[in-house]
Amino acid sequence: MLFVQLTEVNAAPDVIDKHTEHNWQEYHTETSFIKTGTHEYKYWKNFMRHKRTCEIYQKLKTIVYYCDVHDHAKSETIHEGTVHSEKHD
Repeated sequence: MLFVQLTEVNAAPDVIDKHTEHNWQEYHTETSFIKTGTHEYKYWKNFMRHKRTCEIYQKLKTIVYYCDVHDHAKSETIHEGTVHSEKHD
């Protein structure tokens, strides 16, 4: 037989008031480009008509915030615009 003595341990979790304001601080920022498609455009050079392919990208900025009071994190992603690989009309 094995005898084990059990003792009561009073361990309370860290209690944070739910009504405490968050202390959001910018933790990380990243800009990325996502290729979303292509299209062809025509242009004139030396009296000849040419075709080129233009790649279309979406520029996204992701910001990560951290709250040291509640140990929470949140992020937001912002669409900053559409970028074409070639200049054209």
